[in-house]
Amino acid sequence: MINTKLGLILLSISTLTASYQLHADDSDHEQHTAHVHGEAQLLIAQDGSTLELEFHSPAMNIVGFEHQAKSKKQIDALEAAIDTLNQPGLLFTLPSAAQCTPVSIEVESPETEHSEHAHEHEHEHEHEHETEDHSDFTAHYRFQCKELSRLDRIEIELFKRFPGTERIEVQSISKKGQQKIDLTPGNNSLEL
Repeated sequence: MINTKLGLILLSISTLTASYQLHADDSDHEQHTAHVHGEAQLLIAQDGSTLELEFHSPAMNIVGFEHQAKSKKQIDALEAAIDTLNQPGLLFTLPSAAQCTPVSIEVESPETEHSEHAHEHEHEHEHEHETEDHSDFTAHYRFQCKELSRLDRIEIELFKRFPGTERIEVQSISKKGQQKIDLTPGNNSLEL
């Protein structure tokens, strides 16, 4: 269960992002949408000794397809992606001086979404699943840090693990306040 205060912070960031997206000028070519291939979102919140990270990405960035996995190759890609997303040490490099340890990891994939729906409405939504165009991955990480004050930067390694990701919009709340920054494979370090 998410710490209530941090959960509210992450919810506030999500709400502000959604509001920004709704009110952005339609003619703006840089407008951020909820599901753009090559783009992902990362929300970061620090509070006390807790660090929360929440990653959202279209499945296309992660596994190269968005439909339900059908072939062995697609199933293997999905399983490998889930395995990688369950290892935050492969995705985020935190300063060792901060002494952060992952205490909670939750990964939702298109396959888990499909499995949940299959049990609830196996026949009712059969055709809907065949025509779904957009599937997403969501991963939530909670770390406990003995020296959170020494957490001054995070190296985002998601680009190396998932090369279909070209840009990550990061929104964070830390001791420095709120910030929003776009990271790319060539600029993958976030100062906190």
